[in-house]
Amino acid sequence: MTDRRPVRSRLRSGLPCLLLCCALKARAQQATPTPAPSPPETAAAPVPTLDRIQALRPDEEVLDLYTFKNPIAVDPNRFEKAYSTGISPEQMGRDPRDGGYGGYVNYGLNKGLWETWKVFKKATGMRPYEQPAIARPPPLTEEQMRRAAQGLEAGE
Repeated sequence: MTDRRPVRSRLRSGLPCLLLCCALKARAQQATPTPAPSPPETAAAPVPTLDRIQALRPDEEVLDLYTFKNPIAVDPNRFEKAYSTGISPEQMGRDPRDGGYGGYVNYGLNKGLWETWKVFKKATGMRPYEQPAIARPPPLTEEQMRRAAQGLEAGE
């Protein structure tokens, strides 16, 4: 069954209950608790005590990961040069000033900027920073080198 009284009258009817609860709470906070009665003392009855027990930890077994060596030794090959284990999470999380990458977000942003820069350089035709070394011809011809060698021998 629903209450058909207006909202104001329903709120007013709850006001006395609210005031009564607040008054009871304030009264309970003012009251001081009475101390509990102390237990009656017995006449010198001996209290039995247990012997001292000491619990010791069991000896922990030290785990040595290098106890057993792999009996198969594989010589380095061309795949080993091309294989990379990647970046460890520890190295990824280290500060860039300490030789790390500053986190995955920072690494991703820098990698994206680097790839964008490479595409920009290719689209605009910029020269790369690294240029291949080109050997120049010797400064002297064969005839000039032979005459210089003869001059050095004659001077000695």
